[in-house]
Amino acid sequence: MAEKFKFSYLEYIREVTSGKVPVCKMAKLAVKRHVSDLKKSKAGTFPYYFDQKKAQSAIIFFSLLVHTKGKLAGQKLKPEPWQQFIIAMIYGWRRVDNNKRRFRKAYIQVARKNGKSFLAAGVSLYDLITEPGAEVYSAATKKDQARIVFDDAKKTVQYSKDLKKYIKPLAHSLTCADGSMKPLASDSNTLDGLNPSCAIIDEYHAHKTTELIDVIDTGMRARQQPLMFIITTAGNNRNAPCFEEYENCKKL
Repeated sequence: MAEKFKFSYLEYIREVTSGKVPVCKMAKLAVKRHVSDLKKSKAGTFPYYFDQKKAQSAIIFFSLLVHTKGKLAGQKLKPEPWQQFIIAMIYGWRRVDNNKRRFRKAYIQVARKNGKSFLAAGVSLYDLITEPGAEVYSAATKKDQARIVFDDAKKTVQYSKDLKKYIKPLAHSLTCADGSMKPLASDSNTLDGLNPSCAIIDEYHAHKTTELIDVIDTGMRARQQPLMFIITTAGNNRNAPCFEEYENCKKL
């Protein structure tokens, strides 16, 4: 399968760097950082390295996800080049000292109808399968919102013969070996005692405070390579925590 699959993130990097593909300034800088860090890693003193095999393994997993709606339901999805780039960055970059993932937080801001749910569902399911004792949460301020990504992930499992071999879909959770995925709302009474390996923060622009993220971040500290995956469309409130997160990412 790996031989037939096209890893288009490599072409995406070349085309963004050359200016052939028009992207926004922040996306271009993200690609530029990757290229620059690759050069640093080859010098031997950089604390991170890029593992192409791990990046491509994750991309192949995402290619196993399926459509869950309409006439294409049950057919496998094809990650777009920009989506492959995001997947490669999260799972390919590693720490030299312990080989764990470099990035513990990802902030993805995209326009509507661009495969946001696909990315979020894929990240949650990949962590559920690959992380020992996984605790994956689809987190939001309200339970209904928290269930959106969870339900997308659940439907993906139900439609996928490959995923159903490993993941069991239940009414309010997905289970895999000793791991689970659940929806989590800030108004829930189960916020204490969390030990998340992965948290999907959907539509962060709608959050009025950082309360939920702060609780999750505290719970993640016992994990060796947790992932806070924030994915959102753009909001219009410059006083919201989402705008502050966006500004911090721009500085990086």
